[in-house]
Amino acid sequence: MKNSTKKNILRTVILSGFVGMASCLSYANAQENRELTSAGEPARWFQEEMTPLAYFKTLKKEAEAVYQESAMDCKRMDSARRNECLRAAKNTLQQDMAAARQKSGYQGR
Repeated sequence: MKNSTKKNILRTVILSGFVGMASCLSYANAQENRELTSAGEPARWFQEEMTPLAYFKTLKKEAEAVYQESAMDCKRMDSARRNECLRAAKNTLQQDMAAARQKSGYQGR
């Protein structure tokens, strides 16, 4: 299997893990919110902020986590292939960040 294919598979697995974890946390949060709102507190106090900036920050955090994993894998390689691997990881991070801006609609710095 090519190295880029392995990276894509790794990225997919990591992102799938993030999505699964977010789903579990969201469910747990919804359960907690139901309990709290039944105690007389307004539900709006417990609604997650889903602005373009908040969504962008989430996507950015995921992209940076994938980059960090890739960079650690690159650093384990021999010196002849390490620099090429790090450049590819950085390029992937830049592509992921561009996609995050596009998905979220956030156009800040």
